[in-house]
Amino acid sequence: MKVNLKLSPSHLNALVHHFPRPPYPPEKSREIKVARSVLDKVIIKFEKKQIEQSRQNSTLFTKPKKMSFSLEYFEGHYLEKFILSVEDYPMSEYDRNVLRLIKTNINQQLS
Repeated sequence: MKVNLKLSPSHLNALVHHFPRPPYPPEKSREIKVARSVLDKVIIKFEKKQIEQSRQNSTLFTKPKKMSFSLEYFEGHYLEKFILSVEDYPMSEYDRNVLRLIKTNINQQLS
């Protein structure tokens, strides 16, 4: 089963902005290690797409296209858990609404 997301460039920027940056503090819990290893792959996928999008030449007349992402079931699960944990941190209202939108889309597809 796949989880499909369509994100605009501004939504992608808001999501990537809240991803953690290495180095991470060492963890002993197996659950946290598994979640981190899965999220590392998801983070790379989103950051790569953001870099590709920022390198495209856009003019005043080009409409930004929504980007499609296909995540495995477990990747969607851990991304949703990450967004749940990040929501409590201070951020702009726009970023908070974007993260809630992404979380809701993932939750609907996982149910």
